[in-house]
Amino acid sequence: MSAPETSSDSRRFVWPAEYYSGPDRAPVLPRGVTFGCGIAAVVVLALVFIGGAYLASGGFVQLMDLVFGQTLGEIRGMYTPDVTAAQKADLEQSIESLRQNMRAGKVSIQNLDPLLQAMRKSVSDKKVQPAEVETMTAAARKANRPGKK
Repeated sequence: MSAPETSSDSRRFVWPAEYYSGPDRAPVLPRGVTFGCGIAAVVVLALVFIGGAYLASGGFVQLMDLVFGQTLGEIRGMYTPDVTAAQKADLEQSIESLRQNMRAGKVSIQNLDPLLQAMRKSVSDKKVQPAEVETMTAAARKANRPGKK
């Protein structure tokens, strides 16, 4: 039997003492890359804080107003033939009333979630049935009720 080799060349790892006491290694990335990534991270953080401040100071209401306006425009093209004109007009009137009350600050943002979920379920198959129109109309009316702010 032979004795095991103990030279440092045959090992697959470097001891921490050897790593830190050895010569400096060549950098893997150029120095400018690390500064660029740091600057990009600071910019992203600034954008997140600015966006949060905007949404907290009334921007969320504007965003939801835009979402309801865009979604209502998309829904108009998804009605099935069996949706009546009265149902369409009722839904549009309910959502427009909700949008006006949101802009006036009369509607709690917390009340919007059931309407958003009803809209998401209705448009997921790209067809809006009469029952879905009734569900969205009822959710819009319920969300339009004044609530706690």
